[in-house]
Amino acid sequence: MSHRTRIEPVPVPEWTLHQPRCSCGWRGDLLRTRPLAADQADEHLAEEHPATETEQPALFGDDLEV
Repeated sequence: MSHRTRIEPVPVPEWTLHQPRCSCGWRGDLLRTRPLAADQADEHLAEEHPATETEQPALFGDDLEV
């Protein structure tokens, strides 16, 4: 299933709140700032489509023992 998120402004007297939504039907929390809403949308996408884990390179040469 394809996920397309969008962040919609929600007018509240004297404020504008932001709610992330996804094409799959998921809705995030009402948040005061767009960056927080974007972070929540990114977390949703990461949960739905986890990246394949890559092995981290060694900090030192392979011949060193701890």
